Amino acid sequence: MEIVFIFFLVLFISFVILSVKIVPQSQNYVIERLGRYHRTLEAGLHLIVPVVDMVRHKIDILERQLPSREISTITLDNVTITVKLAILYRIVDAAKSVYRIKGIEQAIQTTVIGVVRSVIGRTDLDGVQSNRRELSEVIEDDMRVVTQEWGIILSRVEIIDVDVDEETRKAMQMQLNAERTRRALVRTAEGEKEAAQLKADAELYTSQKLAEAKKMLADAEAYSVAVVAKAIADGGESAINFEIKKIQAEAIKTLGTQENTKIVLLPAELLETLSSVVQRVVGRP
Repeated sequence: MEIVFIFFLVLFISFVILSVKIVPQSQNYVIERLGRYHRTLEAGLHLIVPVVDMVRHKIDILERQLPSREISTITLDNVTITVKLAILYRIVDAAKSVYRIKGIEQAIQTTVIGVVRSVIGRTDLDGVQSNRRELSEVIEDDMRVVTQEWGIILSRVEIIDVDVDEETRKAMQMQLNAERTRRALVRTAEGEKEAAQLKADAELYTSQKLAEAKKMLADAEAYSVAVVAKAIADGGESAINFEIKKIQAEAIKTLGTQENTKIVLLPAELLETLSSVVQRVVGRP
């Protein structure tokens, strides 16, 4: 009796142990019942029916990266390039990843090759080099329909390198050098044009200022003439004659002090003035 009890106790304990399944956070368990898919166990504590239910697959759902692989393709402008991709994916449906596809990583790489060649074949070389992010998004979108059937998603597709053959590289370098030379010539011409423009502006400015100065001098002379004319008109002629005769007297005085002076030329007006002075002196009582 005790042996039977122990037998059933051991059987019960084994049944409980086999019934309890604890799934770690990083995995999903695929359960088959009598050889047919039954359900998927996610992280946590679960109960199954021993013998009838079996854990057929333990699937890692962590994000993983495919090995980098170089893909040779041809651009829209018939340039052969080699593209290196970084592909990250994770499983979101464990059952599909088991029952819909075998060798999932190889399948992803094969599909990516076809998609990459199709996308880059619609883009020229300059577009591939300058729009890597956009091309990566297009590749990811084209892959999404396929990968959903496999129970995975591509979390990131990145073009990390684009390489061209040696002849194309030399041609690109020559084109780059020619473009640099063209830019240098354009900048030199623009600099010369700007310098000539500045010089012309400076000469125009100088001419304008000289014209303004001449105009100011002419205005000043005209003003002086007008003032003198007005003074004469107002009876200032005698004062002006007096100043003129004063200047003439000073000039005669200077000539008289020189040792080598032999001949003295006197203006007619000064002679008239001296004669008038002499007559007054002689006629004085």
